Amino acid sequence: MTTLSRLNVSLTKHGAHKIAALLNKYDKDEVLDHLSDSELGINIELAQAKKTLCASSKGLVPTIWNKARQRGSETVNALVLLGIIYSHHKLISVMRDSRGKRPYSGRIVRGKHISGKAYSNLANNIEELGYSTEHSRNHIDYDLHKIFQIPGLNKLAIELIGLKLETAGWNKKNSIADESIAHGLHEALSVSEAHFNKWLSTGAMGETNDSPEAPEVLDYFVNADDKELFEQFQFKSGHNPKKIGTVPVKPSKNESTADLVHNEIQTSLYAKLVHEYGKDNVGTEISTGQGTSIDIVVKTKTFCWFYEIKTADSVKACIRQALPQLLEYAYWHGNDDRADRLIIVSSLPITKGAETYLSFLREKFCLQVHYEQHQVTVKNR
Repeated sequence: MTTLSRLNVSLTKHGAHKIAALLNKYDKDEVLDHLSDSELGINIELAQAKKTLCASSKGLVPTIWNKARQRGSETVNALVLLGIIYSHHKLISVMRDSRGKRPYSGRIVRGKHISGKAYSNLANNIEELGYSTEHSRNHIDYDLHKIFQIPGLNKLAIELIGLKLETAGWNKKNSIADESIAHGLHEALSVSEAHFNKWLSTGAMGETNDSPEAPEVLDYFVNADDKELFEQFQFKSGHNPKKIGTVPVKPSKNESTADLVHNEIQTSLYAKLVHEYGKDNVGTEISTGQGTSIDIVVKTKTFCWFYEIKTADSVKACIRQALPQLLEYAYWHGNDDRADRLIIVSSLPITKGAETYLSFLREKFCLQVHYEQHQVTVKNR
């Protein structure tokens, strides 16, 4: 009989997401030889790696990981995330309990769903593997829609889930899909039974009312609630660079670069602002105290500027997405002492219409809203 409590792994050991980096570089039979003291910044506990990869007691890693490598880094990252989530019954419960109203999405809250270092590690895994839409000290928002868009991932997921179920004592009387649904594994990915079953069977996405074109924007507008948080806005200098490229073995045709462009702009603009205003006066991902975070803040003795980065296909779309966020970040509590200037950033040159619009807002309503173009080139690394 399947007993999910048999699925367990250390929740406080750091670095499971780095298994993806190793798989992008090494054959599946070589991965366990490079867990520590081999690659800079990688130090993964052997037991953690073996359980994530479903390796045998003798250290034999299943062939599904080489199949994933052949399909590219996007497939590897997604399968590693599934391997992490399904490696512990607690993580399955956390993902189930944190799912949102929208398909694919959810919010994990520190202290509510999972606590301490276990929260930090899970949130970091989600962030580093490319499925976070917002990440703060106290919560992480995620969107998993990309998992269901990766060609062929469903077949690898079936194999992986089958191995996890075997560890949990599955007697194989039911199909993998039926057994997974019976134990709520579909809910851990925030999808319905029908959607999950269709995806495993055909690789196609089920019918939903969700548009995955801009999940981080949809999450901001759809998942807001009226619970007031009373944390103070506190500036902190510094930047923790996010991934700006991958090392694909065979690039996926559907691999999205939106997150990479955002991260590249953020890192590049941070460096530019540090050069202009000093390292102590520039910070990224600054908590607003309202459960949200500001992409970049420049705070000196005389002014404070908020920057919001957008990667939409038009200047109008960038402004439309960024403006309500910036206004909320600055003025939600009904005072104007947080920010002296609100700056929308994208890689696109400003249009005449956008320039007229923002100029009107500044002159008519005294809103110090500005637009800056910051161009970067994202390359596979």
